[in-house]
Amino acid sequence: MSKSYDLKTFKEYSQFDSLKSFNTTIEMFLADHMKDFTKGELVAFKRLVRYSAKYFGVANAKIGTLLKTINE
Repeated sequence: MSKSYDLKTFKEYSQFDSLKSFNTTIEMFLADHMKDFTKGELVAFKRLVRYSAKYFGVANAKIGTLLKTINE
């Protein structure tokens, strides 16, 4: 049985001090690596980034949740 954790529990793992810093880092990463992703992988990555915006760079969404939102 899996245990659900409050996202706030993982806030300390953020390496970013602002949403702007997080977004800039994502943009720079994609500028260098977007070509390495398939279309589906890129969609999944961008969805994961959205789940990582409340606590910059930290997400704990279940894979089933990610897949469900990607398919919607």
